Amino acid sequence: MNKSIAVIRLTGELEIGRRDEIAAALVVAGSESGILLDFSDVNYADSTSLAELLRFRDEAAKANVPIAIVIGSRQFARLIQYAGLSHAFRIFENRSEALMDISQAANA
Repeated sequence: MNKSIAVIRLTGELEIGRRDEIAAALVVAGSESGILLDFSDVNYADSTSLAELLRFRDEAAKANVPIAIVIGSRQFARLIQYAGLSHAFRIFENRSEALMDISQAANA
């Protein structure tokens, strides 16, 4: 059975009031070959988002499932950079580059 790349898309403001929604969305099923996090329409994110992303990254690593993130907001990209986490994620500005990367990582 061929595994496919799962896409998780969140939009708007990712802040503490949406923590449960973010946590519920960021789940590794184990049946996917890779996961693309499409945050291209996220216009704000706070440290709650970073905490959930780190938890999710660890969960994906344990399941050996590569992830890539598409970030459209400069604020969100800066938050990750300022927190010193840019090395912790595969971050892309567009979906096609992220999908190509995640496909290569999944087949490596």
